Amino acid sequence: MTNVSSQIIVGTASFREEIRGKLEAELKFLEDKETVINYQEREEPPWTFFLIQLSRKNQLGERKFASRFAVAKAISDLFINHLEADYVKDYIEDEYNYCSPQDRFEIVSVTLETLEKLKIIRRNRILQSVFDYLAENQIIIIEGFARFRLHGYWAQLRRIVKRTGEEFLAAKDYLEFVRLLRCFIEMQESKIDEVHIFISPDGTFFICDKKGHVIRREHICTPSLSVIDGEFNYKDYLLSMLITLVPETIIFHVSDRIWECDPLRTIQRVFENRVVRCSGCERCQHLYSSKK
Repeated sequence: MTNVSSQIIVGTASFREEIRGKLEAELKFLEDKETVINYQEREEPPWTFFLIQLSRKNQLGERKFASRFAVAKAISDLFINHLEADYVKDYIEDEYNYCSPQDRFEIVSVTLETLEKLKIIRRNRILQSVFDYLAENQIIIIEGFARFRLHGYWAQLRRIVKRTGEEFLAAKDYLEFVRLLRCFIEMQESKIDEVHIFISPDGTFFICDKKGHVIRREHICTPSLSVIDGEFNYKDYLLSMLITLVPETIIFHVSDRIWECDPLRTIQRVFENRVVRCSGCERCQHLYSSKK
């Protein structure tokens, strides 16, 4: 059986050290008694070209597959572990230049954490793109491939950055909103020492004083202020009433599902240790017997 050879040329102007290490690591896996790897570097400033040639006592198809896969894996690792983080940082610096340096740093950190969870999927997509490209082309320029062949990849990164940034800024605004309400409440004089709030799954709630006298009773009928799929969705309606009353103690008589909903979590954060939950008195037992 005669020897067959294959050559691939990888060029880069900016990632010489990074791609060199990755190519060398991948080519080591191909070394065996029947394989000779001819690996060279050529400098043509500002470019560095890596010439990879395999001579193998094997079928041509297997030899081509091995060399293409090794190069594709090295390049995909370069994108995921180096180019991606730099791209995200630069994009956030431009897109969120109105934010403080600390906020931009946190958006970068959260975005990279999110990307880490999807790392294998993205790397395999890039690997497949490079592998397919090398099936038709002997030379691959990393910067050119990144710019002209991976539009979908960069678009996906931008979408992840935007979603992460929006979620981060929304969470920050929410915390600031809670902080301001706390300050406002601390400055106000309480109009009542204790209130009891009963909320039923059908959308009815009422506020009583400690003697059981009803202060306010409402039945919410609008879609935005109703119980949907078992979730209490009164938004800021109840919070506004409590801010008006500024009670010293707020006792909720609610089911598990309602107690864990976002609007009540906000009330708990705003009023902090003023809020307690009834463990199950005679007046609210029917709420706990509802389906959980």
